[in-house]
Amino acid sequence: MIPWLIAFASIAADVPPPSAGGPAVVVTQADESAFPEIRVYYEMRRPDGTFVRDARREDFRVTEDGRDRPIVGFEAPITVQARATTVVLVVDRSGSMRQGGKMDGMKRAVGTFLDGLPGGSRVALIAFGSGVDLACPFTTDMARVRDAVSAIEPEGATRYYDAVAAAIGLLEGETGRRAILALTDGQDTASRLPIEAPIAEARRRSVPVHTLGLGEPGEIDDEALDRIATETRGRSYRARDAEGLKAIYQELAERIGSSYSLSYQTDRKIPDGTFRPIRVYYAFAEGEEAGEAGVFIRGMVVPAPGWPGLFLVLVAGLTTLAVLPGMLAARGRAVPAPPGRDASI
Repeated sequence: MIPWLIAFASIAADVPPPSAGGPAVVVTQADESAFPEIRVYYEMRRPDGTFVRDARREDFRVTEDGRDRPIVGFEAPITVQARATTVVLVVDRSGSMRQGGKMDGMKRAVGTFLDGLPGGSRVALIAFGSGVDLACPFTTDMARVRDAVSAIEPEGATRYYDAVAAAIGLLEGETGRRAILALTDGQDTASRLPIEAPIAEARRRSVPVHTLGLGEPGEIDDEALDRIATETRGRSYRARDAEGLKAIYQELAERIGSSYSLSYQTDRKIPDGTFRPIRVYYAFAEGEEAGEAGVFIRGMVVPAPGWPGLFLVLVAGLTTLAVLPGMLAARGRAVPAPPGRDASI
């Protein structure tokens, strides 16, 4: 039997060039956990890169697999309210963070990020050096997160991949807009997991990982950070100093606070395990430009027309093979002992 498929959402690894004639749609996530209702998260970027926050519901249309679907829910940053987001902050506390004021700069930059988050957002903090520790569990109390950040002291090696994997695990069961912001000032030196492990898990759980490198060129493993961000549909950032890092965190908070969402009813009647391409169109964009994403509908693949009989025979046969050992065991236990013998073992 075909196993359950996990939802997949496409997160923009880089903002595509906006239309010269108007804002561009950047789809950041698709969520099918409320099937048959699908929710799509996206941003609106002007040609100069700034965000549009006041577009209206009637300005958009959405298609699934090339067919228009009615919009049943809509939220915009200003016309309704900023979208609360679930974020895991991953910060480097390795020994090299003592150098050049990196630790103090990181703490100030994270504080700026927390100031800019939409109200109601939930944040958790993971700090890593030679170990990987949950410094603060999910909370809406930003003062608690600040205290946890302030308490971090530099020590040890760098387990970046392990820390990213731990952050992804924290998001198990979380729905809605989610993101991981993973900062390091160097190269992974001590992880037990290879780089492929957190990438695969992030893709499986539809979680974008935004990677942040702090330091001079050559100090950071640019290839690794770019790979993690690109393959999980996140973005990769670089900062040489504390001021540059602060600007990055400000931009990330602004992006999160500029999120739209719309929901629509899929035309699929049952969860069928299929991949569904999604496109969001903006009325004032030129031509047929649209933001794109994809979503897997959880479920088993439905047989194509023309072979339902064979499909049912295969399912029946596989089901029989699965339950036969248990039936035989139960039958053996039910056989009475011969007369005159004790049935107990």
